[in-house]
Amino acid sequence: MTSRFALSFPRGVAVGKWTREFERRHPHVELVVAPSADPVSALMAGEADMAFARDAVPDDARHLIPLYAEDVVLVMHHEHLLTLEKKLHLADLEDEPRVEGEPSEALMRRIAEGEGIALWPASVAKALRRKDVVAVRLEDGEQSSIGLTWPREGQHPLVDEFIGIVRGRTAHSSRNPEVAAEQAATGKRAGKSASGTGAASKAGAGKSGAGTARPRTTGKPAPRAARGRKRR
Repeated sequence: MTSRFALSFPRGVAVGKWTREFERRHPHVELVVAPSADPVSALMAGEADMAFARDAVPDDARHLIPLYAEDVVLVMHHEHLLTLEKKLHLADLEDEPRVEGEPSEALMRRIAEGEGIALWPASVAKALRRKDVVAVRLEDGEQSSIGLTWPREGQHPLVDEFIGIVRGRTAHSSRNPEVAAEQAATGKRAGKSASGTGAASKAGAGKSGAGTARPRTTGKPAPRAARGRKRR
């Protein structure tokens, strides 16, 4: 079994519950978990064996399975006039200045200083939260999807195992590659054993039948026991 497995993930994606379970099942494998502003690029550069990707799609070079989706929220200063609205829609933001760029602490500071608003995935806004900035859900806001992706060529041997962990398969699940292989091998051994036992039983039965003489019958009923005479 390989001794190293590397994962890349974007800001806002919590991978701890999955990586902890992986380490529990594979204590001798070095697990490398690294945050990245662009996990897909890290994957294709060979820096990771699998990656959690945001709003990605599969292509000729990568597999991708969707995991979940989250709301894209409005991030703004806590005293912004829009905070007075009970419900907000995208149309309400048309004239508002935007703070553009990859979400970061630096951009969050600019929002806190009142330079503008931003639309970020809810988990990203939570990861960068500040007391003077609020994140508000939009009634017609978009969603951001998270998926798990890996190369089509040169797939790491532990990819299927990690997918199973993310999807909630137990260590003893028959869909676990190692368990499936062990069950297949056990089935073959059991089949051979049963085949040998059946052949031996048939041979023994044949020999037993050949050495045992069957009783001959005459076709006449057995004589009755003589009755005693009555005494007078």
